[in-house]
Amino acid sequence: MRAFVFKVATVIRRERVSCFLILLCCTRVLGQDPIENLHLDTAGPERTFGAQLITANALLAPSKAQRALEEAAAAIAHNDSKEAEKQLARALELYPDYAKALTVRATRRMATARSEAIKDLQHAIQVDPQYGVPYAVLAGIYNDSERYGDALPLLQRALQLLPIAWPVHYEMARALCGKNQSIEALREVTEAEKRMSADKAAHPQSVANVHYLRGTLLLVQHEFAEARREFQTTLNTEPQGPLATISNRMIALLEPADIR
Repeated sequence: MRAFVFKVATVIRRERVSCFLILLCCTRVLGQDPIENLHLDTAGPERTFGAQLITANALLAPSKAQRALEEAAAAIAHNDSKEAEKQLARALELYPDYAKALTVRATRRMATARSEAIKDLQHAIQVDPQYGVPYAVLAGIYNDSERYGDALPLLQRALQLLPIAWPVHYEMARALCGKNQSIEALREVTEAEKRMSADKAAHPQSVANVHYLRGTLLLVQHEFAEARREFQTTLNTEPQGPLATISNRMIALLEPADIR
């Protein structure tokens, strides 16, 4: 590990390498994904991305379908998966093109049935192109799969529909980082961090992810002191989280006395 740290330090100091390369150097050696996804509130994605104007698709939902979706959200909040699945199925039986219900079901399928989640999100976008959440969620899935070119147009649309949603700016930063556009990615993650600071409901894991990505992007710009502060914030936010070990390594690497 000492040899690894020295190698990363040498690369950072002597070359302007891509942010994606630094992410690979700093995280995959520890068995982690290079860029972390956000924690989604599966009871209602709007709680993660914020509310938006009610769309025509939502207004057309029968009252019984709306009620079933509300009951599904309540069941998810109480960790009652069986009831949640029952109510989601009911909502979509009553209204197969219910974009909100499709999106909620997709967020629940992401970990175990990703291809089915993608189909649900694509369906939601097709039937309700004014609903921003499925664009952002699908882009996050594509970012996870390093399909950054596929994620970018979805995120451009998501930013039009959800311009103040910090998770969309974060996902845009991930995609731009994957495309080696580090300056643009830093601008987006900085915007995400600024807006996230006002979100008291942001999950600690998501907060840590934003600070970690910003720290990594600052390394690319040789902003070592600020990068170290971001890694320290990552560690302070989730001392036992998945990014704690690598953040500790980077803090040690970026000790003020060691940066020349």
